[in-house]
This record gives sequence, C-alpha cells and structure tokens, in this order.
Amino acid sequence: MPKKAISYDSLRRESHHPEVAGPPPVVLSIAGSDPSAGAGLQADLLTLASLGVHGCTAVTALTVQDSVNVRAYTPVNPEHTVAQARAVLEDMSIRVIKIGMLGSAAMVAAVRALLADYPQIPVVLDPILVAGGGTALAETGLREALVAYLLPQVTVMTPNGPEALALSGADDLPAAGAWLNHHGAEWVLISGGHDEGPELENMLFHGETLQRTFRQSRLPHRYHGSGCTLASALAAGLARGLAMEEAVARALDFTHACLVHAYQLGKGQYFPDRFLGARGHREE
Repeated sequence: MPKKAISYDSLRRESHHPEVAGPPPVVLSIAGSDPSAGAGLQADLLTLASLGVHGCTAVTALTVQDSVNVRAYTPVNPEHTVAQARAVLEDMSIRVIKIGMLGSAAMVAAVRALLADYPQIPVVLDPILVAGGGTALAETGLREALVAYLLPQVTVMTPNGPEALALSGADDLPAAGAWLNHHGAEWVLISGGHDEGPELENMLFHGETLQRTFRQSRLPHRYHGSGCTLASALAAGLARGLAMEEAVARALDFTHACLVHAYQLGKGQYFPDRFLGARGHREE
C-alpha cells in the first residue's frame, strides 16, 4: 500500500514557533548561484521563506547550470564574497550562517576569517564537492582546507554519503561521522540518499558517536537541490531556537515532503516543491 504523503502544511506549522511580534529570524547563506533556482542560493531562499525565515545571501560563485548538470562556474573574488557577508552581518541580527558551495581553498580561508569574527553565530555547512549531475565543484586543495580550517568552526554539517567518505577518507559512514566530529564539526548529519535499498538511513553524530538514525522511505527520482533544501531547513529550525535533534528531525521531514511532491521542469532532475501548500496540493 502506498505510504501516506507527508502533510506539508503541518510541517510548516510545526517548524514555526508560536507567533511572536516582530520580524522573522534571519539566516545568512554563503553559497553559489544557480540560474535554474533548483539548488544554491536560490534553493536556500525558497526554503527559508517557506519556513518563515528571512534569508540573506553572499555569492561565492556564478554557475551555468540547468536541471541536468553544472556546465561551468566562475568563482567570485573571496574578498567580494566576504564584503557582501559583512555588510549584512554589520546591519542585521543574524541567527545562523549557512554555507554551501565554496569551490576553493582561497574561499575557505576568507570565510574562516569571517566566521572568526562572529563565533557566537551557529554555522551549518553543506560541504558541496560535486554537482548532482557529476561536475566537480571543488578546486585542488578544497578538501584539505575544509577539514583543517572550517570544520572547527562548524556547529553542524550535512554531507551526503559520498561527501562524508571523501572528506574523511574513512571506509564506512559510521567511521566517517566520528572522524568529522573528531576534526571539529560539533554535529554531523550524513544523509542517506546515495545508498541503496527501500529506506534511507540519515545518521546524526555528536561526540564521535552515532546519536540517532532517522529512517525515511526512498523516493524514485533524482532531485536537484535536495541537499541545499535540507541544510537550509536545518538552519531555519536552529534560527527559530529548536534544539539540534529536533531541528534535524523537522528538516528531514520537510525535505522529504518537498521531494514527495517534486516536479520535473526540464530534461534532468526533479525540483523539490518547497511551496507545496501554496500550489494547492492535497494530502493523499
């Protein structure tokens, strides 16, 4: 029997705290731009807006991509990226910094220096190494720079399985999660979308120990920007004051709901429906 679709509207309601007077919480996304709006900064903004959070951005790269793959990308001068971020940080109260595509060791170094000036702000890192279509998005030295310089500043990182193995050099995911904790990341959520079998196993690590496994049904398609959606939804939960495990659980549920109702716009991957309620879908 088909599994009952997840209620998108209920997830949105649960992701919000009770109504409080005043402006929404603010998350700063430091990531690359995707003209198809499936991934990157555009995906971050759509996710954050859907969850009632104001998103600000600092661009790290301009990509040429569609639903199939990234065709090319041009890195932004790291000084310009940091200048964008500082302009926002000096003007607004940023609750969480979410980091996506960095692309180079030079960008890592620049972002590291920026984060050092704001140690009180939680950091969500989505360590993007390869596009969904297979194009490498990491220049030589990026992996080493991420591990040595950025992981110690990370509150929670959200690698998929291949990224966790590539960053850690470990032979299996439990060892990879523990290794990434040991090298600085306070929490590590390894998503299970790249495994096989009828269920995904999303593993949350803390203190070099597997704290909890979140199981979800595996869906049939390939999706453009699912990792960006997950990391941004997690950032939104933290920005609203949720404890880590609760923020992770709700971000996974939200992302899964978006993928259940994903749509195909082009010739490649499906796009997560981050505004399912607004498009008028009904629960099945």
